[in-house]
Amino acid sequence: MNAKSALKGIGVVVAVLLVAFAGFSAYIWFSGGSAEPSAPAEARRAEPQDEQSVLYEVVAGESVAQFVIGEVLRGQQNTVVGSTDQIDGSLALGFSAATVEIGEFVINLRNIRTDDEMRDRTIRTMILETNRDEFEFSTFVPTAVSGVPASFAVGDSLDLQVSGALTVRDVTADVTFDMLLNIRSEGEIEGTASTVILWDDFDITIPYVGGDSIVASVEDEVELRMEFIAAASP
Repeated sequence: MNAKSALKGIGVVVAVLLVAFAGFSAYIWFSGGSAEPSAPAEARRAEPQDEQSVLYEVVAGESVAQFVIGEVLRGQQNTVVGSTDQIDGSLALGFSAATVEIGEFVINLRNIRTDDEMRDRTIRTMILETNRDEFEFSTFVPTAVSGVPASFAVGDSLDLQVSGALTVRDVTADVTFDMLLNIRSEGEIEGTASTVILWDDFDITIPYVGGDSIVASVEDEVELRMEFIAAASP
């Protein structure tokens, strides 16, 4: 084979690869669809056992849920942060009896955005599959709260551990969140919650990692965190 034929063959291979890549990119782009929620996140409210308890409801526009994961992108260490403000939940505080009850939390995963639109569409199409209506929402159903002090009042901070069942797509696993509640007033609470999971525990597959991909590796652990404002229910 002469040099001219070899170059022609290489050109054909490159052209085929470019067409394949363009086709794949188009598939991801269009099948990823819109990040717009099909419906608001709506969680079952906490049901206080103490009639004197104050029910607080998460303020969606002032709250955020995130995932944080490390990767090696184009040979450089990179941290991916995905965020959504489509979050709903509630909690009840009994000031006289020192009780804390946490209701269900629901997060719209379809609305998660990172710093890259193609990554977002890949998440919706091939990772979390939230372009499918049945996988749009994630739920956390608390089963136990520990760390509640013997007494608390406005101005105090509560350092709690909240255990429960987390559902992502169609997989449910037990997790424990570290939750910090700052009681800013009788009408408002500021809270944070975080935990670390393995994405493999939820049967999540991250495609096109390693080999010739621009993403050389992705860490096994994912940090999940929430920052929320909760207002007293009228």
